[in-house]
Amino acid sequence: MLKGIKVRQFSVTTIVLLSMLAAGCTNGSKPTGEKREPNAPSTSSTSTTAPAKALAPYQVDWYIIGPGPQPDGELVEAEINKITQPKINATVKMHIIPFADYDAKMTALLATGEKVDLMFTSNGNMNYNTLVGKGGLVDITDKLDTLAPDAKKLLSDGFLQASAIKGRTYTMAANKEKGSWLGFLANKTMMEKYKIDISAINSLEELEPALKTIKENEAGAIPLLAAGASRIPNFVNRNLWNVSPVQSIVLKKDASGYTLELDEPEYLKTLKTLNKFYQAGYIPKDAAVMKATNGDRAKSAFIFGQLKPYVDVQVSNAYGASFIYHNFGKPITTTNDLVGSMMGIPTNSKDPDRVLMFYNMMYTDKQLINLVGRGIEGKHIVKTADNRIEYAPGTENGKKSGYNPNETWAYGNQFLTYLMPGEPDDIWEQFKKFNGESEIMPDLGFNFDSSALKTEVAAIKNVESEFRPILETGSVDPDSTIPKFKEKLKAAGIEKVLEEMNKQYAQWKTANKK
Repeated sequence: MLKGIKVRQFSVTTIVLLSMLAAGCTNGSKPTGEKREPNAPSTSSTSTTAPAKALAPYQVDWYIIGPGPQPDGELVEAEINKITQPKINATVKMHIIPFADYDAKMTALLATGEKVDLMFTSNGNMNYNTLVGKGGLVDITDKLDTLAPDAKKLLSDGFLQASAIKGRTYTMAANKEKGSWLGFLANKTMMEKYKIDISAINSLEELEPALKTIKENEAGAIPLLAAGASRIPNFVNRNLWNVSPVQSIVLKKDASGYTLELDEPEYLKTLKTLNKFYQAGYIPKDAAVMKATNGDRAKSAFIFGQLKPYVDVQVSNAYGASFIYHNFGKPITTTNDLVGSMMGIPTNSKDPDRVLMFYNMMYTDKQLINLVGRGIEGKHIVKTADNRIEYAPGTENGKKSGYNPNETWAYGNQFLTYLMPGEPDDIWEQFKKFNGESEIMPDLGFNFDSSALKTEVAAIKNVESEFRPILETGSVDPDSTIPKFKEKLKAAGIEKVLEEMNKQYAQWKTANKK
């Protein structure tokens, strides 16, 4: 069986990310006789919406994390608008912000009151808990039944519950896998060339001989890609994966409460190994500030992240180089896995209802989601079967395409996306099996309400932004740096946040009979 992964390290991750990825479109009438995939609704919405003529024209400004602006973005938007305008009298303007710039850009836009109608949010990039705590997202709980009934139906099996804060809904997740393997991607060409057996590598430390081989023999290659806050300690330590909405706080192994990640011995051990690898030249010297591109990833031997079925195919398509993967143990489902790719409506929006009407279409309209995800048929992609596409001729497998954001994992209903070359016909059935095998974490569904601690959470995030990139790329000595990190976290109010989080968690456990 082919295997696949989603990498969230790039976010995020990512994020991911490992969160952490498939499809294409037609720009004419909707195809008939299409095979219905598991969990895929009808391609026409059942939403109760006002006739388009009764609605004033509106432009939905949609901010999405990704590789950056696409040359043919306006052409794709024109095709999208042919679908949205007749139905809800709205046009869509997509703002694709590079992964490395997303948080800074969005924070500035929201702070200045810029019109932002819809935006990517998650447990990492533009953390949804933090946004809700600041009053930055619209409460859509009472709007779902009338404006987004299709999305609500699809997301009611775990996603809405996982992201709810005090029982209220502020976001809608991408309908996709519900868990993830933890592990790494490996460049297939390099592995075969140097006869590296990745199945025998089950820890970061066991990676060292392979990194040494790549460093000494493969000119121009990046042995281990670690960029910015790489989250490698979380990807290689299962118990550290279940972080809270505050990255520096993780669930204890016995699930009795939360503790500081810096106090966990596995975290320190991983940082020391990364520092050793950095000094050996296995990690790029500018890793802490590096803004990794697909070109960087294509020449990397190893990349840690979240994994899921068959995404090695999708990642290989995206990077233009063949990758394989190896996972550590069975899949795991945490609250973070269910909230890793979501969209929220900022309070900066001028018409939240119309925005919600549009986004509901992303869960039901196959033509729409494939336009957004892959571009225009005949120009960016071509259909090879009812439910299959490939990159259009002359685009060099998408590398020279005018539109190739490769982020179908980030929005809408992934079960409606067309299959790319190498993806099996039963991919969605495999996803269902994967979801069923995933280990459920004890705190699934717990969401920390940080609204009373906005100042502290913001200060902690600033401290994390200072220290995590240098520590998680191995760029500094952890023994001398961690005490400084701890001191600044304490000054930012980490102890107060930890106390409140454990208080809320205890109440949640009692209320849910955990």
